[in-house]
Amino acid sequence: MKRIMCGILALIASATMLFAFGTKRQKKVKVGFLAPTLQTEFFITIDDGLKAGSKARGWDYVSVSFDNDSSKAVTAIENMVTGQCNVIIAMVSDSSCDAALKVAQNEGVKIMECGVQTSVYDVCLNTNQHDIGVQIGTMAADWINSKLSGKANVVVYTTYQNQDMQNRGQGIQDAIKKISPNAKILEVVDIGKDVVGAGTSTTENMLQKYPGLNVIACYGDAAAVESMEAVKAAGVPADKFGIFSCDGTERALKGIASGSVQRGTVQFAPIADQMLEYCGRVMKGEKFSQVVVLGTKSITAANISQYYKAK
Repeated sequence: MKRIMCGILALIASATMLFAFGTKRQKKVKVGFLAPTLQTEFFITIDDGLKAGSKARGWDYVSVSFDNDSSKAVTAIENMVTGQCNVIIAMVSDSSCDAALKVAQNEGVKIMECGVQTSVYDVCLNTNQHDIGVQIGTMAADWINSKLSGKANVVVYTTYQNQDMQNRGQGIQDAIKKISPNAKILEVVDIGKDVVGAGTSTTENMLQKYPGLNVIACYGDAAAVESMEAVKAAGVPADKFGIFSCDGTERALKGIASGSVQRGTVQFAPIADQMLEYCGRVMKGEKFSQVVVLGTKSITAANISQYYKAK
């Protein structure tokens, strides 16, 4: 009997050790969010949503801005691994962090990429960025055709920080050229990364450089809403000027609803909610061989009442 009891105790001890080893990152779920910036409304909204959603689920949560600096991103990934994150949500710009993400993966951390697709992830939430650009360009072209008789002087704000955003910028151009062929694209501007103030300074320069400018098609809301204020400050007549962009932020929606020069934006389905859903799914062991496509909708004055209520 004594020998049997010793055997049972040994089995229990062995099972306990295996359980502890296999769940070393599962005792308290922790999610890490790696953002290129936490200074723009789009990323702040995601951060707030992840924080609230994690709390509601009883998960720990940490967020870090790598300030569009790949070396900072790598350090942040390493810190998240050390800090026992179960999942890292990486909104990186390119493949420069792949090695660090692979090390994290090998440590048992699940990797979620969002808004970009590299070679290292357990689940990727993304969209066809050229198609997003086409949505932006289509809104702009439709407005040009209906409000400006098909003729306009356009500048396109894009960024060359990664291929995805270049594809979005190209989609904007392709749609305008196809749908409103008499509109003139004066310049395609590399506005850089999501830096506060870039939209203001760029638009001030464009208004001086092109006095006849009346349409700005921008890859993101951060620069667009700043452009909206710059156009207003310059005293440009609002009825003949249009700005179109993507992200569906509060400020962009408010601009559309108020009848400002912000005429349209592309809004994603609630991103933070989807991120948290797929965090839970990958932690349960679900495998994703295909990219999870984020839904989008184009919002203009015609349908703004469905998506925004003035406060």
